Amino acid sequence: MNYIVLDLEWNQAAYKAYEEENLPFEIIEIGAVKMDENANITDSFQRLIRPQVYPFLLRRTKQITGWTDEDLDRRGVYFEVAARAFLEWCGKDYLFLVWGGSDLTQLERNMDYYKIRIPWKYPFKYLDVQKLYALEHQEGKARRTLESVVELMELESDRPFHHAADDAMYTAEIFKRLDRKRFEEYFSVDYYRVPRNRFEEETFRFKTYSKFVSRRFNLREEVAANPRVREMNCRVCGKHLKKEIAWFNDGHTYLSLGRCKEHGLMRGRIRIKPAERYDGFFAIKTFKSCTPEEEEIIRMKRENVTKKRRIRRKKSKKKETEA
Repeated sequence: MNYIVLDLEWNQAAYKAYEEENLPFEIIEIGAVKMDENANITDSFQRLIRPQVYPFLLRRTKQITGWTDEDLDRRGVYFEVAARAFLEWCGKDYLFLVWGGSDLTQLERNMDYYKIRIPWKYPFKYLDVQKLYALEHQEGKARRTLESVVELMELESDRPFHHAADDAMYTAEIFKRLDRKRFEEYFSVDYYRVPRNRFEEETFRFKTYSKFVSRRFNLREEVAANPRVREMNCRVCGKHLKKEIAWFNDGHTYLSLGRCKEHGLMRGRIRIKPAERYDGFFAIKTFKSCTPEEEEIIRMKRENVTKKRRIRRKKSKKKETEA
């Protein structure tokens, strides 16, 4: 199996009113590095792309990438040509590596726009090197820029940043220096496409948490009410948890507490997100082991939600009485 380290640069509309609804970001460069299973670099790929939707580069895009309209006109090819050449170059058996998850979403969105068949089936797994770096260095949810990590790791930085091919090379060099055996199992799942039906829904289990991705629903309320979404299962053994606090909405996400006889207290979280490729919504549900401090925070949030509901009910009854 090969690793494909991918990086993209893109342009956008100068004003929201001029934005193409199905293509807010148009790719102007594809850069990639191919590595073997031992993380040795074996090949590279680079194409500049002549934009068709947003034909003139924004000033900010020029400043960041260093590319000009003349560069793209003279050296660029159409996206359809570049994308098909890239897919052929990737081969058959590979795993994507990226710095952050947005590049793959933009690649798939551009492919959809130009009606190029997306060859990856759900679940589409990849490695987010930015996340793996944070895990290895115990930085929690903090995410460093590529340039800052290159500096921290004292890598040679003679290549320009924000050129897709060069950023892909930097990402590859960082990945080579990570403890891959320890952190490579923390793969990410692409959400541009979600399960089409309940048979494609899947729970992914990692060392410290489990993740369930639901199928698409038409309405947000349908997601929140779905029995499989609301199930509470141990992140380790998958058995049903004894409910301690049922799912409640804290204004941003749904939270819960449940206990497994064998593996202890678990905290659940449901995020409901718009489906990227289709109209509608889907859920990402995670369960993690819960510390006493985290348990206290969830109980306090639940109590605050209850208090706010009581206040709203009192105000509603008062208005009805006055009416």
